[in-house]
Amino acid sequence: MIDSDVFDFIERCRKHTATASLLGDLLETVRNLGFEHLILSGVPLGGQQLAPMVELNGWPTGWFERYIEAEHAAVDGVCIYSAKTLKPFLWADVPAKWSNTDGSRRVAGEAAEFGICSGFAVPMLSVHHWQSVLSFASSAKSCALSPRQQVQLVTMAVYAGMSIQALSSDDSGEDGLLTDREKEVLLWAAAGKTSSETSQILGVAERTVKWHSNKAREAFGVSTTTQAVVEAVRRRLIHP
Repeated sequence: MIDSDVFDFIERCRKHTATASLLGDLLETVRNLGFEHLILSGVPLGGQQLAPMVELNGWPTGWFERYIEAEHAAVDGVCIYSAKTLKPFLWADVPAKWSNTDGSRRVAGEAAEFGICSGFAVPMLSVHHWQSVLSFASSAKSCALSPRQQVQLVTMAVYAGMSIQALSSDDSGEDGLLTDREKEVLLWAAAGKTSSETSQILGVAERTVKWHSNKAREAFGVSTTTQAVVEAVRRRLIHP
């Protein structure tokens, strides 16, 4: 791949009006570097479900379903390490404490059945998630990437992520994701108030506050109110 291929892709990013066309374009471009599959998603934390966080799904047919059903994200070394760094990395370079576990080795073995044997991951900051990762996958046993090729992949990943955020901002309808009362409850939670204290401030029953907190958690697919606060702030739905 030459640098002009990367710049051509960046130029085309501005013209894509749907995620499907962006995905197809990116897949076609990175095939020049030996990658046949990719996925862009938020990095799940603390009980978050991966499926709602996926923004580009270019994994092989059947592998995504197995990965989600088996909850592999909780033990996959690549996924775990993506939450701990913003530095791009080869899958083979994931530290042993996360890659050499029974669970992570099991995920790698199952992925190989679908033609996924090696890869390169690009963690990045995100508007919609606390952190995202674009992971490129190859059927080759190992990735032989020069430093320049790694920079090319990082550049395309960042622009693809920016394009996805722009597309989702245009049509996601996130303004209606939370009700005004749910935002209010999260704001007081962000200020450190308990459900009891919030109920007194708002003049409603404590069970009502808890109900709104639960609805906010459901909206984001998270398990705690703190996580819901973080998601609401990151998506600019509330401003503590």
